[in-house]
Amino acid sequence: MATDIEKLFADITNGLDLLKPQQVEIVAAHFYRQQVEALTKEIQRLKTRRRATNSLKDYFNKTLIPMVVEELGDDNGVYETDTARYKLYETFGPVAVVDDGLIPDEYKVVKMTESIDKKKARKDLTQGVDVPGFFIEKVKRVRRS
Repeated sequence: MATDIEKLFADITNGLDLLKPQQVEIVAAHFYRQQVEALTKEIQRLKTRRRATNSLKDYFNKTLIPMVVEELGDDNGVYETDTARYKLYETFGPVAVVDDGLIPDEYKVVKMTESIDKKKARKDLTQGVDVPGFFIEKVKRVRRS
């Protein structure tokens, strides 16, 4: 006894036998275009899903977990679960440029255009050097162990 899919396949095969070769090519090309279009939409959907997942992961790691550790953890900033141990610690965050005009030339990198060497500024700012035009603050991070 043939299944529904086998009957459908047999009907399609019989139908294609009735078509002229040029018509078969047109049907095949249409089928191919439909497949490409469907796969392109799926690729786009998966890219959007990946961006959303990464955004949620960043929110958890930068906002939600530090807040939970701060609220539920002990005085040392440690929160332990059955599966993980979370420790809240402070470190320097990204370097922010306050005023481009105040930044000394030694912190600027010239390529085709002038840009600011945040890496060098970060190194000096974390060592306590006061660099005009820059600002850096401590941020809270969580270390899992």
